Order: sequence, then structure tokens, then C-alpha cells
Amino acid sequence: MSSAFRLSRYFVVLSAVWVLAMTGRLYPQFKDTLRDDGRLVTLEAYIDDSCGQRIGPGVASCIDEARATGRRLVAREQGKSVLLIEAPLLAYLLIYVPVRLALDRLGRRPARAAGVPSRAAVE
Repeated sequence: MSSAFRLSRYFVVLSAVWVLAMTGRLYPQFKDTLRDDGRLVTLEAYIDDSCGQRIGPGVASCIDEARATGRRLVAREQGKSVLLIEAPLLAYLLIYVPVRLALDRLGRRPARAAGVPSRAAVE
């Protein structure tokens, strides 16, 4: 077995362990948690903090605005969590696989150009 394949297999196993560990760590807060001033709060706590002291007719519009802003912040936080969870797999697909394919192509070209038969022709 080639060392490149062995390295690839180890990286995939390490990536799977990373995905499982980070999913277990981040999933409980995934549903309705957002980051406000560097701290994690739920969407309802964010709305309460934003509009809790308001009185009068502006309360309904404040709650609607805070809920819309909070939903955008929750979606942003979920996107960051998904990227963090899947980072090793994305790095593997975006960096290692194209480099490996390019190296394989470069390794085969000089052999054909020099008149040496390819591996398939020899076997």
C-alpha cells in the first residue's frame, strides 16, 4: 500500500473523529443560539435584552425587528458551526485531492514522453 493512500486513510479517520467530537460539542447549542457581544445567548434572551425595557406602542415593532435580526445572527452562527465541524473534510477535498491528482498526472507524463511504457501496458 502506498504511503499517500495510507496518509489519506489516516486523515479521513482523523476527520471523522473531528466531525463526531465537534458535532457533540456544538450541536446542543445549534438550534437557537447566537453570539451577542462575544457571549452566546438564546434567541429569546436576545429579544428580551433588546426590547425588555420598552413600554408603549414601540414594543411590537422592536420585538419584530429584534426577532428578524436575531434570526439572521442565529443563521450566521449556525453557518460558522457547520464550517468548523466540516473543516477537515473540506480541506481534504479542496487541497489534498487536487494536489494528489496533479502529482499523479505529472508522474505519468514523463514516463510516456521518454518512450517508457505505462504501468497498464507493462501489466
